[in-house]
Amino acid sequence: MKISSLHIWGIYLGLFILLQSCSSISYFKKNDLQGVNTMDEHTYFLNTAGDSILLKEQYFEFTKNGRVEYSYTLNADQDTIQTTEKKLFFDKQTFPDLPNYYCKTRWKTNQRERISCYSQKKHKQNEKIVHYSKTGKILKSVDHFKTFNTHYYNYKNGDLQSIVIKDKSDKVLDSIFTKCLKTDVKNNCIIKEQRHTLTDSLKRIYRTISY
Repeated sequence: MKISSLHIWGIYLGLFILLQSCSSISYFKKNDLQGVNTMDEHTYFLNTAGDSILLKEQYFEFTKNGRVEYSYTLNADQDTIQTTEKKLFFDKQTFPDLPNYYCKTRWKTNQRERISCYSQKKHKQNEKIVHYSKTGKILKSVDHFKTFNTHYYNYKNGDLQSIVIKDKSDKVLDSIFTKCLKTDVKNNCIIKEQRHTLTDSLKRIYRTISY
């Protein structure tokens, strides 16, 4: 059976469209990282007395193109509260007391992603639309399923300065001001600070990076 060149071209075009629909902005671009192999993050709450209280720990393994291959999150008691594994067309999220989530990212027009997560029974758990600049920085993230809140990302000289969270009536729920306190030899931020204006709380994130 002979296959025409037009048929072959149609197959390639279909595969290209499929891959484009499943593509996504890499974790590196979203978080201003480069060349990282693995990363361990410890997030602490700083109280008024200056004490650091561990909130959570996250571990990441990355693919060569800057996407999360595998990750897990521990709470302050070192219990695993979430694990993420990259599959071919989706990410599998595992929780200790919830059904597994299967999250698929679809690239849309106008620099947007739709990220939808479903349980094993195909019940939708959450969905958001993320808008990006042409350089891959997040401009805003809109919840389309539960809270319907919108996160607005503000930059100065290419660095993230703040995230403003608003509800669907445009009321400000919180503002998170961020700054990098220390970078490593590859200019990746290894100590980051976040101040939440609503609760007047301060968090500090320490990263241990391997290349």
